[in-house]
Amino acid sequence: MRVSTVRHAAIVLFVAGCATASQTPVTTSGSVGTASGMFVTTLGTDTIAIERYRRTANRLEGDYVSRFQGGRTVRYVADLAPDGRVRSVAYTETRLGANAPPATVTTTTIADGTATVAVQRGGVADTARSGNRTFTGLAIGRFPGVPPSAAIYEQMLIAAHPAAGDSAVVVLLSPGSQPAPSTWIVRTPTGYRYHSTFFGGWTEQVVTDPSGQIVSVDATAGTTVGTVTRRASSSLDFDRVAQAWSSLAASGGLQAQASPPDTVRATVGAANIEIAYSRPFRRGRTIFGSNVVPYDRVWRTGANAATQITTSRDLMFGTTHLPAGKYTLWTLPSASGTKLIINSQTGQWGTEYDPKRDVARIDLTTKTLDAPTEQFTIRVDPAGQGGVLKLAWDRTEFSIPFTVM
Repeated sequence: MRVSTVRHAAIVLFVAGCATASQTPVTTSGSVGTASGMFVTTLGTDTIAIERYRRTANRLEGDYVSRFQGGRTVRYVADLAPDGRVRSVAYTETRLGANAPPATVTTTTIADGTATVAVQRGGVADTARSGNRTFTGLAIGRFPGVPPSAAIYEQMLIAAHPAAGDSAVVVLLSPGSQPAPSTWIVRTPTGYRYHSTFFGGWTEQVVTDPSGQIVSVDATAGTTVGTVTRRASSSLDFDRVAQAWSSLAASGGLQAQASPPDTVRATVGAANIEIAYSRPFRRGRTIFGSNVVPYDRVWRTGANAATQITTSRDLMFGTTHLPAGKYTLWTLPSASGTKLIINSQTGQWGTEYDPKRDVARIDLTTKTLDAPTEQFTIRVDPAGQGGVLKLAWDRTEFSIPFTVM
């Protein structure tokens, strides 16, 4: 992920008295002894990623394998300072499958407020993403180009390790030309509170054991982000699962994206209507009124980028006049009724909602479906002098009629 992609997040870490396979205490200086672990990421009923790692006093290394984006594996190796900070880190990302592109290697060396980032693709330097980064504060976080790694979360806590009630600044380094965004960790009597300007729009709950090791990361409030759980090494044949996913990728059997993009096109009277959106899957989850799509909170009406509607003619939604043009669609679900929000801002990510640019908020009709809709679906059905806009996911369908002017 590029540094220029900056979105707000709040990650709250709580300490719980959970037992894990390893109980290596974190010292008051933030250093830690030898530890190892394995994590499994699930999204609803699907397993979407696995990770294993090993940490010594001066080294963190591990492998992260994901089924998404066509499948990929990331090998990371970090050189650690005695207090847990990272002095250098190298990542090798390889796509799964027979026709995968060459590996991308990202190496970051950190010293005295400067990070030097070198990126190679298939052995060729990527100068656009390489270069020096300057920063203030603690240089550790989700390391360059690596997906949500529980081992990296753990290293961040070890290195920051603020005193009770105090805070520590964390710099999140990534390839790209923009300055790295900063974040901060505040230690509370019950654990840690982690505030970030890096990736998000939802809240992640992270539970640690008494030694400070992560037990779980709950990011189910994001429609394409799952739950990470520490597992005993004997509970999973890591290499066998990775090989099985690689074989699926080679045969084209892996899903390319967690929430693939789609475009709805309809001709309604004299109007050409187009809706571009991303389509998350249910994956066994309860959607509305849960932490996936909470009540009384504006939802992006899909996943990834904001859902965008384009109409070539003016439309009327009840008494609301919508001039021809481009808009984004949002929804505000609640237990008592759901509203469709039409907003004039376009081209933004789905967490970047600006209520000051609302064009209208319109009541939707809610219907309970007999059978669940597995993948979020938007439809435009012609009807009379206009049509009906329909949004369906899980056992809920929202709809609103409109006419063409």
